[in-house]
Amino acid sequence: MTRNEAEKKLKRTFGFDKFYDEQWETIDLLLHGKRVLLIEKTGYGKSLCFQFPATQFDGITIIFSPLIALMRDQVHGLNEKGIVAKHINSEQTHEENSQVIQDAIDGKIKILYIAPERQENQEWIEATRRMDLSMIVIDEAHTISVWGHDFRPAFRRIINLVQLLPKELPVLATTATATKRVQTDIEQQISGNLTTIRGNLLRENFNLFVIETKSEDEKLLWLAEKINKLPGTGLLYTGTRVNTEIYARWFDFVGINSTDYNAGLDGDTRKEIEKGLMDNNWKCVVSTNALGMGIDKPDIRFIIHTQIPASPIHYYQEIGRAGRDGQRTFIILFYNSKKDDNGVPEDYKLPKAFVDGGRPNIRKYQKVIDAVKQEQLGEKQLMKKTNLKQTQIV
Repeated sequence: MTRNEAEKKLKRTFGFDKFYDEQWETIDLLLHGKRVLLIEKTGYGKSLCFQFPATQFDGITIIFSPLIALMRDQVHGLNEKGIVAKHINSEQTHEENSQVIQDAIDGKIKILYIAPERQENQEWIEATRRMDLSMIVIDEAHTISVWGHDFRPAFRRIINLVQLLPKELPVLATTATATKRVQTDIEQQISGNLTTIRGNLLRENFNLFVIETKSEDEKLLWLAEKINKLPGTGLLYTGTRVNTEIYARWFDFVGINSTDYNAGLDGDTRKEIEKGLMDNNWKCVVSTNALGMGIDKPDIRFIIHTQIPASPIHYYQEIGRAGRDGQRTFIILFYNSKKDDNGVPEDYKLPKAFVDGGRPNIRKYQKVIDAVKQEQLGEKQLMKKTNLKQTQIV
């Protein structure tokens, strides 16, 4: 298929006139059965790089994604275009997920989104052997890397499936936040005839500001005075669930239209808030970083962080949810520089705690080594023997 032929089909199915050059380069490689790692900025249009070729293949494309909100949005959008897409995740009942699996086996689905944790389900493992697979996609691929900022053990198991695939079956891994170290790790894991395409990650419509304060109260006062002067609607990220409630109550007190969101809310409430965000029901949604990933809202006009994120990669990922329409967007980071009795700035403590909790200390490594020296142990046995979490063991 030539680019001209593909763009005619693109217009009919997706309504876009042209591919970006790197989009077409990626799609052309996939159509020829290659493996690709695509690193492009948030909002670039990475999803089109697997959705379009998926419509051209005879069989089913499986997309591993950690983002339930993204699954819902993209499945809805694809179905509206006449492309049969479904998803499997924890928000659906066992019966609903089983029916989707059967539909995939029967060839009734063109694109299937699935949470990586489902690979531990025996029903899914057996079903994949009976599906007519055309392509495998690993979305948010930094999560398969031990050096990634959101490492998930279940995602690493996708590689076990990839290694069993025929070499001519196309595989696409996509991410917006791969450092060179993460990139190399992903390349080594996927292996095979892999091409890496790395675009320009700069977002030129962003206006970035750091607001230094000497107390938490100063942050609240600044927001009370300034937030309604910012254009459009946006997100305000806090470091903890408790703080989402504190900021939302403060906004209610000073007359700023907002709501709070965190992973502790039930599924229906989260869906309702996500829809309200899309409909601009509030000036801002106060949230932990649980909100935003996979939300396809191009006109988020500002993102405010009340505390420093755990890493620059986290920060890039979170601010990347704004300004996808290319219009001017405000990115604001608060920094409480007041120091405690030990000379440590207040806003340094929370991200430091996240970093320290993200990797086991040397003592825990030694605990695992001592256990496996004594006897052969499986993952669950090792967790029980050492009293460590799965993420620490893996």
